[in-house]
Amino acid sequence: MISCREVIGLPSLAKLNIVAGRSGLDRLVRWVHFIDLPDVIPWVQGGELLIITGIGLNGDLDKLKDIVKGLIRKNLAGLIVNIGPYIKEIPAEVVSLAEQARFPIFELPWEVKIIEVTREICSHIVMKQTEERSIKDFLEQLLLFPLADPEVLIQRAAYFGYDLAKPHQVAILSPDLLNEFLQSKKVKDEKSLVAFKARFENIVRDTLRFDGRNVLQMQLADDIVLIMPYENQNAGGRKNSDILLVVFDRLAAEIPGLAVAAALGGKFESLHDARKSYLQATQVLRCFSKLKAAANPIYEYEKLGIYKLLFEIGSDKLALYYQEVIEPLNEYDRKNQMDLVNSLFVYFEEKCNAAKTAKRLFVHRNTLDYRLRKIEEITSRSLDDPYDRLTLQLGVIVGRQIANDIFSFD
Repeated sequence: MISCREVIGLPSLAKLNIVAGRSGLDRLVRWVHFIDLPDVIPWVQGGELLIITGIGLNGDLDKLKDIVKGLIRKNLAGLIVNIGPYIKEIPAEVVSLAEQARFPIFELPWEVKIIEVTREICSHIVMKQTEERSIKDFLEQLLLFPLADPEVLIQRAAYFGYDLAKPHQVAILSPDLLNEFLQSKKVKDEKSLVAFKARFENIVRDTLRFDGRNVLQMQLADDIVLIMPYENQNAGGRKNSDILLVVFDRLAAEIPGLAVAAALGGKFESLHDARKSYLQATQVLRCFSKLKAAANPIYEYEKLGIYKLLFEIGSDKLALYYQEVIEPLNEYDRKNQMDLVNSLFVYFEEKCNAAKTAKRLFVHRNTLDYRLRKIEEITSRSLDDPYDRLTLQLGVIVGRQIANDIFSFD
């Protein structure tokens, strides 16, 4: 679907003037209708951009206010009023009503032919839907399946105006706790859910376009998947993480209360590695959405540090490592109702500061010292030895991640 913001950018609508509801220009236009009945409300369903001349009002402009109330109630995209002999101007009280509801109302000069307006809007909607389906099909081939002929895909991308011969990276934007958010907004039917997802996607697309970014985009389940150009920061290019923060700000303003996280896969210069970047972004998002490990909602594969290395090793080898290093401590905990593994994890999180660790665990310092000595005894590793300490630290990290099933690609 297209937004009202896109509609006012169409060539034949250059004379269209918005008089109310500018803050609602992101409303989505499902279709455009020209209806001039005295009561149009029973004939609209929601999502339409309605055009009227006012001939059905018989000069009674008070009815226009009632019509606008009804259109707002039925959640139309907006209203275009053909200014002329029947409605010479939009009454101030109608403008005020639309402003409060963020409902766009436009004035269209009488000399502009309505048939041309409806034809161009409908043609643009059909063209946009066709283009979005083609791009989604293209991205699914690129990211979800083994790549057969990269040159063909590069040519297809060029057809849509994208240069995939340059470095890119995959980004995924994912709404957090979406079901709870939808319930709070009383979104209960499939039609409302589709409209919400379309609005979410359009806000992302419009923000990136406003920022001057040429980005391939598709909706996959609840998420938005992007292929973003990887700019050379040394040459003054902006980081994609900074651009996504702009998108987050816009989403926060347009859809208050919706929490969104994002992940960036690694840079790829060959289309053969595009799927790898997508899988990296998917895995990073799954990892940190479960662990809630950072306040910043944008997670970058290239900045994962030790986690990046662990992702590359593979779940089978990591499981063996965990069994060898940490499982003996787990067995001791189970048999003796102790808390050695968690104590060791907290000890490392507190940078091996025993006083802070004891305070956080709510235990006496002597109790913690006993646990640490027991850990050394069971594992035959010294916490004073840098190599042994690193071995144990990696063990507890791997254990936490295996518990969350994040070290495997689907």
